[in-house]
Amino acid sequence: MTAAAAALTIVGGGAPTADAASNPLPERLRNIGNARQVIVVTTPSWTSSYARLQTWRLTDGDKWVRVIDPIPARVGWNGVRRAKNRQQSTGTTPAGTFALPRGFGIANPKGVQLPYRKVDRNDWWPYDPRDPKTYNVWQPHRVQHSRWRPEYAERLKSYKGQYRYSVILDYNLPSDIRWRKGQRIARNTADTSAGGGIFLHVNGSGATAGCVSIARARMLRVLRWLDPQKDPVIVIGPREVIDRM
Repeated sequence: MTAAAAALTIVGGGAPTADAASNPLPERLRNIGNARQVIVVTTPSWTSSYARLQTWRLTDGDKWVRVIDPIPARVGWNGVRRAKNRQQSTGTTPAGTFALPRGFGIANPKGVQLPYRKVDRNDWWPYDPRDPKTYNVWQPHRVQHSRWRPEYAERLKSYKGQYRYSVILDYNLPSDIRWRKGQRIARNTADTSAGGGIFLHVNGSGATAGCVSIARARMLRVLRWLDPQKDPVIVIGPREVIDRM
């Protein structure tokens, strides 16, 4: 069941709504660092797959204002789990605070500020535990000598609805990526037990396998709003503990 539609209203002139002005949620969040754009995703419990997504920005006067009215969202079918405890193939969304470094999508919309790639039928996102060097590393194609198995990877263009617009979460991402024999490999590899391919993307038919999803029009609006110069982050967790995520 797709999350119900909700009104999406940009606050005129950046002025805060009454509840946002009296209770600016980002001021209570512990781990947002220097972020000036914050997405907050809250669930009613650790096991719920239903959530609410809010977007906040820090003004030049150092005041947090909500930018878009709260949006219904979906998370993993088994709810959320603290990132340090999350495991692959558990149907859980990692709870915590994550940077939003770049986006991708089947569509190529105008006005996107994040680094963004339009994917084609050759793009894959593998998370095969038997090949740590390519685990959670986007691949522009699958070469003949690849060790990662297609059943442990997502062919991105196959998800025509969900990946129309997507933003990558910096969850369990490896670093020091380089090319070797036609593949992108990591020197600093990801944790092959923790899972990968965690994105903010368009709703599918129900709960996700571990991502966060919202309605397509809302996703496009959020994607265009994100500005890498403002160090955007996403904070995910149950309502009662979101300030500790």
